[in-house]
Amino acid sequence: MKKNILWILGTILAVTAFIGIYFLYNNLKDDYAPEQMVSVNTTQAEAESPEPIQTTADFTVFDRSGNAVRLSDYFGKPIVLNFWASWCPPCKAEMPHFEAAYLANPDVQFLMVNMTSGDNMDNAKSFLAESGYTFPVLFDTTGEAGYVYQASSLPMTMFIDERGVLVTYAVGALDAETLARGIEMINPDAE
Repeated sequence: MKKNILWILGTILAVTAFIGIYFLYNNLKDDYAPEQMVSVNTTQAEAESPEPIQTTADFTVFDRSGNAVRLSDYFGKPIVLNFWASWCPPCKAEMPHFEAAYLANPDVQFLMVNMTSGDNMDNAKSFLAESGYTFPVLFDTTGEAGYVYQASSLPMTMFIDERGVLVTYAVGALDAETLARGIEMINPDAE
C-alpha cells in the first residue's frame, strides 16, 4: 500500500513540476529569446567612406572542383554567407528560401559554406544534387571558416556589404522575410 501511495505522490509531483515548467517557459521565452538578426555596429564615417574597410575576417574554402577560394575574392558585391551542414534539419529547411533569393538577386553573391570538417562531403553533394539547388556551394574542409566566424550553431548567416563590411548576421534558420530584410541591408536595390 505504501508503495502505491509513494508512486501516486511521485506521479502527481512529476506532473505538477512539468506543468509548472511549461507555464514558466511560455511566460518567459519571449523575454529571453535572442533577436534573429543581430546588428553589427559601424560608425557613420565607416558607412559613408568610399575607401574599402575590411572588418570581416578572411578565410579559405574550396569549391566543388577542389579549387581554393577566399572570402575576399568576392568583395565588390554584397555577400550572403551561410554556414550549413547536410545533417542539420534547420539548414535544409531554409535552403529553398536561399535558392529563391539567389535567383531573384543577381547583384548579390551567395556563398553557401558547407561545414565539411563536421559533415561528410559526399552526403552534402548528394543532398545538393537531389535538391537541385543552383546557388554556389563552398566546402570548409579544414574548419577554418567555421572557426573564424565562430559558427558553432548551424545554420548561421552573415550579411556583408560590397566593401567587405559585416553589416548583420543571424543564427538559426531564416524564413524568406528575414532573409529578404538582411539582403536589403547590404543591397538597397534588392527585390
